[in-house]
Amino acid sequence: MKDDGFTSINKVTGLKNLISPRMKDEIRKWAKAYLNTSDWLNKDVKSLNISSTIASEVARLVTLENEIKVTGSVRADYIDSQLDQFRNDEKNIVEMACAYGGMVFKPYLSNDKIIIDYVFQDEIYPFRYDGNRNITGIIFPSFVFKKDRVYTRLEIHDFKPNDYSIQNRAFVSKNTRLYDGMICDIGTEISLKDVEEWKDIEPNIHIEGLERPLFSYFKIPIANNIDRNSPLGVSVFARGIDEIERADIHVSRIDWEYESKETAIDVDDSYIEEDIYGNKMLPKGKERLFRMYASESMNGEKGIFQYYSPEIRDQSFFNGLDKILKRIEYKCNLAYGTISDPNNVDKTAEEIKSSKQRSYQLVSDIQKSLQNALEQLISTLDDISDMYSLTIPGVYDMSFKWDDSIIIDAEKEKMQDMQEVINGLLPAWKYKMKWQGLTEEQAKAETADNQNGIDF
Repeated sequence: MKDDGFTSINKVTGLKNLISPRMKDEIRKWAKAYLNTSDWLNKDVKSLNISSTIASEVARLVTLENEIKVTGSVRADYIDSQLDQFRNDEKNIVEMACAYGGMVFKPYLSNDKIIIDYVFQDEIYPFRYDGNRNITGIIFPSFVFKKDRVYTRLEIHDFKPNDYSIQNRAFVSKNTRLYDGMICDIGTEISLKDVEEWKDIEPNIHIEGLERPLFSYFKIPIANNIDRNSPLGVSVFARGIDEIERADIHVSRIDWEYESKETAIDVDDSYIEEDIYGNKMLPKGKERLFRMYASESMNGEKGIFQYYSPEIRDQSFFNGLDKILKRIEYKCNLAYGTISDPNNVDKTAEEIKSSKQRSYQLVSDIQKSLQNALEQLISTLDDISDMYSLTIPGVYDMSFKWDDSIIIDAEKEKMQDMQEVINGLLPAWKYKMKWQGLTEEQAKAETADNQNGIDF
């Protein structure tokens, strides 16, 4: 049987991975697109960085001016300080999760300090999930390379109610290969003590009383139409990947259009002087402009200079590219003009509004999923603090603030509400409650005192 990256791990652990062959291939495709190593790229077809641009823009909208706080006690202050690791690199973390379809937050203790490991979706081997499709079992591989050998450690997390186990196993091989993040031929099992970096790691840990695994999964909440039985998330650009390929290829045609139509002067080589070695001497610095040929005209006379400068069809090519980019925007739930030309939107006002609403909804859904993952991460940090007595026990409160202007076109909604008040379609006191933060009693009192109109 061909080792597809899972065969070796399945064989040594007896655990069946949850990633189907098709899902695995798609995750690889998203990773290659994000890293600009897609199979369709070559010396003629270059990447437009569309995949990374989409992931970056979505991550920017998700993380813009958000606040994450843990308060309420000394324990809360300690947990909040651990989140600085996330806050300091938040946008990049979310961007890569958006690209790969998900990411695991896995905190662990190192030298009496909690470190949060951010593991890409293409680097995990999930093998169990519960009735709510929450992943409860994952294998995390790690590697050490020494001379001609590869050492692999499998950290196996298996959560069951009141029975949580973490198993660490080490392997060595001369033939271990990493293909697109997958392990091939894991080798022979050895002791953890045989590897200097792993000698202090416990091979088996059992923990009772935990209500959740010691990791959290940040899932990009897009419906998985690749494998509907999979608990894994989907890349933000997954549904536009074919159009992204077309865009890259289309730009290569534009490049060829410019290159093939480059202005030149065709000249009979008999007109060009030679140096003492017989080499033709084109005007210095303008060698690219001249194209030499050896020929005579039909009447026997020497050929003459011919100016080559055909019309370039760039506008039609660029229009075609813009249409492809708009299809990508539609398929990836982006507002028109995000990656296409914002000055060339031939859509109706209703279509543009719908595209913005799709974008707002995508961002909102991702923010909710991120908040859920962070809530689980915070709970895990609390569990680890208890396990290792890192700080005194205490209660804590979590608060999350997201920039509502990203989710709701607030200014336009406010203007619309103002117009409805003027037209008598919306009571003025409801407007004041919504936009001025007044209670119903305060709002009605203010509007009653102002019979001549409302103070917007």
